[in-house]
Amino acid sequence: MLIETPRIIIDDDLEMDVNTGVIGHGLANTTTGSTPFPTEELISQIDKLEEAVADLESSFDSFSTSRLSQKGRNGIYQKAGLLTNIVIGVIIALIFIVLLM
Repeated sequence: MLIETPRIIIDDDLEMDVNTGVIGHGLANTTTGSTPFPTEELISQIDKLEEAVADLESSFDSFSTSRLSQKGRNGIYQKAGLLTNIVIGVIIALIFIVLLM
């Protein structure tokens, strides 16, 4: 089944042919002169983005390790959070002691 208006304008010079699914550069009012869109580069950038999102999602688990850390660093986020909370607690306690004097 072919659609009568086969082009969807995505951006100023970017349009998609509905019948073939090809995304290309071209003007909306012309029917010729569109060039194929570089999908390989787009797919590689999407893969990098998915990897970064997976790393971010795994960082929500306090017992996981970051992607760039060495082996045997399980629970590094929990240790860092505990150390941060201890330091903040000591600073707040020192502020209260100074204010009470």
